[in-house]
Amino acid sequence: MRFNYNRLKAERVAKGFTVQDMANVLGVTKGTYSKKENGKLPVTVDDFVVISNKLEIPIDHINIFFTLNVSKMATNTI
Repeated sequence: MRFNYNRLKAERVAKGFTVQDMANVLGVTKGTYSKKENGKLPVTVDDFVVISNKLEIPIDHINIFFTLNVSKMATNTI
């Protein structure tokens, strides 16, 4: 599984939050949050809990932030 950073940004924008809003909720600088959202710094489990709460993502919808890594060979059927 891979974390979908594009979805993180899309959800933030859709909810009307700025990068600064998210930085404030995490207690980090705007630049640090931006790096997390762009995949240059890791989003920790603790970060993710705070972010998903701020975005009001129900626990049963958390999977929207993850994509499966499926190799091309695995998708070929005979």
